[in-house]
Amino acid sequence: MSVIAQAVVAEWTETAVRNVIGLALLSGLVATVVAFGYRVASARALPVGVGLFAGLGVALGWLNAVGLGRSTMIGGTPLVHYATAAYVLGTIAASALSAEGGRRVGDRIARDVFAIERLGASGEIAALVRSARLPSVVRLPDRIDDAAGYPPVEPSIKRDLAGGTVLLPQVDTDAALRTRLESRLERDYDLGHVSITVGADGAIDRLAVGRARSGIAATIPPGSVAVSVRGERAPAVGAGDPVEVWATADGSSRLVATGRLWATDGDTATVAVDADAADRLGTEPDARYRLAAQSEAPDDGFRLLAALRAADGTVRSVTVEDGGSLENVFVGWVPGTVLAVVRDGEVRPFPADNLTLRAGDDLSVLATVSELRSLGPDADALDGTDRAADADESASDRRPATRS
Repeated sequence: MSVIAQAVVAEWTETAVRNVIGLALLSGLVATVVAFGYRVASARALPVGVGLFAGLGVALGWLNAVGLGRSTMIGGTPLVHYATAAYVLGTIAASALSAEGGRRVGDRIARDVFAIERLGASGEIAALVRSARLPSVVRLPDRIDDAAGYPPVEPSIKRDLAGGTVLLPQVDTDAALRTRLESRLERDYDLGHVSITVGADGAIDRLAVGRARSGIAATIPPGSVAVSVRGERAPAVGAGDPVEVWATADGSSRLVATGRLWATDGDTATVAVDADAADRLGTEPDARYRLAAQSEAPDDGFRLLAALRAADGTVRSVTVEDGGSLENVFVGWVPGTVLAVVRDGEVRPFPADNLTLRAGDDLSVLATVSELRSLGPDADALDGTDRAADADESASDRRPATRS
């Protein structure tokens, strides 16, 4: 290669390197300014793609402007040439690296100048921010009450809840807030029921909690006891069926008691019988019995009681007052589930939703405490504590909720 050719190549290379470095610095500066402004305005880091787009936009815009204005880009090198391609690719690569560096530098400067704390990349708070729902802080009251109709919780749980704070995603409706709070408290503290009254200012005025109901004592009819016996039963005999308990000792059969089958576990069965019959069944601990089904039709009341035990609510009596909030209202509009309507001495179990209530009707309603409270003065559903809370908050917008 001649001396003149070498000089031309050296000059071209020097010009190309100088242009590449200049465009890269310009791209980094633009990305720095954009990242700084984005962090200040939103308190979040500028996305990587946006930073690269801002930086490369300046470099590529300059290259396009130069290329459109003439047929060469550097010296006499034509646009369609391997040297021009190497120059353009080098400019893009250097500008992209500089833009990413400028994005990080601009973000760091903004955080240092305006004292913006950077959230962790994992955890519940970061997940809430990424989902564009900044958390709201909910403070629980210093006193935790027992929910009416539910077994009391351990004192240690009340101490943990009293005065605590909960982070919840922001919600638009009271119903959504109530659902989130109830599920959080019941899940985190293994609670059976949570009732919260929220004041007009959005603060929680009252929190009542209770354990889930357990055992079968509440479902045993008055005057009856549940006895566990060991023996045989027909495969078709199931829980809720009326049965006869026969003693099978010494190869003979003797009727010992009659009752209702409550539960089974292998060859062991729990039978609800009269108190006198329970004494006869308990005289021989190792005795075996045979359970025979009676001709009486199965009672659906057992399945109803089982459903009530599993439900997140309680059954209360409600009387429709003259001019009250329930008069001339359809059954389907009543909060909770109306189990029965007593009208003029006639019992109507599980009434149709389109039945219109009249003054003097007596209702049996399965509902939570918060739903019963919404029935107003018609409901004989609240204990003295609940009624006192209602009197103090009758002018406020109450929103049953739960905590997280």
